[in-house]
Amino acid sequence: MTHVEWRWLRGWSADEVLARLDEASTRPLNFEAAEEEMTLDNGWNQVESQAVIARGRPGPPSGEDAFAKLKHAVTYYGFSDPRVVYGHFDAAVPLQGRPVLLELKSMGLHYLCPVRIGALRSEQEGERTVYGFRIDTLRGHIEAGREWFLLIKDHRTGELRFHIKASWREGQFPNWWSRLGFALMGRRYQRAWHHLAHARLRELLRTGHLEHHPDAEALVHTHLEVDGTPVQFYSQKGLGRRLGGVERETEHMRRDALLNTVGFGVLAGMRTFSAPALLSHQLLQQPVDAPKGRVHALASKRTSRVLTALALSELAADKTPWIPSRISPPALVGRVLSGALAGAAVAAPHRKLSVGRALLGAAAAVASSFAFYKLRQLATREWGIPNVVAGLMEDAVAVALGNRLLARIG
Repeated sequence: MTHVEWRWLRGWSADEVLARLDEASTRPLNFEAAEEEMTLDNGWNQVESQAVIARGRPGPPSGEDAFAKLKHAVTYYGFSDPRVVYGHFDAAVPLQGRPVLLELKSMGLHYLCPVRIGALRSEQEGERTVYGFRIDTLRGHIEAGREWFLLIKDHRTGELRFHIKASWREGQFPNWWSRLGFALMGRRYQRAWHHLAHARLRELLRTGHLEHHPDAEALVHTHLEVDGTPVQFYSQKGLGRRLGGVERETEHMRRDALLNTVGFGVLAGMRTFSAPALLSHQLLQQPVDAPKGRVHALASKRTSRVLTALALSELAADKTPWIPSRISPPALVGRVLSGALAGAAVAAPHRKLSVGRALLGAAAAVASSFAFYKLRQLATREWGIPNVVAGLMEDAVAVALGNRLLARIG
């Protein structure tokens, strides 16, 4: 397996990039789905944005008009803000099939992620002209999927529009904290990058910084200069008019694996065996195709039966006076392990367990254990609720949470 390459506070030299480009030309894709299979129901996030960049003369593109200039900028990846994503490629390599190294930057971290230009469009469709390309992620990328970049001219109005459309999901990560950071901040960076892409094309056209690169064979870095528009990492949707003039921006995200991880960790803090028992049952009811040898142990009938029996026994024992406190060391360790197992498994039930998601699930289990321990004390000692009744009330909350989690992953 090819690993994701990363560095702290520095990038890669031209010689290093050329060597890695040569190696990337033979890398396989890091996904197997066909483009038409990349749907939300199949677990793929759908993100797109589009904006009018300029308005030229009506009619098909001709000569050195605005369409030709923008086409050049798109071909050389000039829409990508290098403060977020810096592209490296060899301009002498034909566009179709060309390997590109995307240097992703975040808080001093640099990730070198390979892609390949997998498809081109250069055609006239009725009253419009379309030009662009699609990148496909390769093994060693922190994302997996395909992304289209299309420049479109409306012949009737002269309107020039730039359209970005991606189908993606998480790929490989070099470590657990990178995966966790991506889960927390990835969408902010992606959204900011979309906004800035449209802003850059508009500014590149306005300022005239669209010089053609020489035809000589050379490594190209997407360093086309624009003014210093600040990178604003908004968390909200629909802020395109404030940054880049984006008139349409949509995102359809698959069920949030991060929240599912936390949710099952919380459930484990409430009832040790309920979290893995429910997850095991769900994996049996709706199995997911997975490569041989990668089906998680929870997705077995025997495991499901054992966990169900343990969960039911725990529900009954919880109401007895001799059951030890959930925050006693042995009990707490069990809940931590349960939260780690269920939390990591629900994030990627048919892939290698993520250490980062396991730690997140364990942390949620610890927090939940102490929180519900204090609530149980408050109910029985301060409010005078019998322990059995308080336990049944907690059972009801656990069942409601479990049903909600199953609905999210179902």
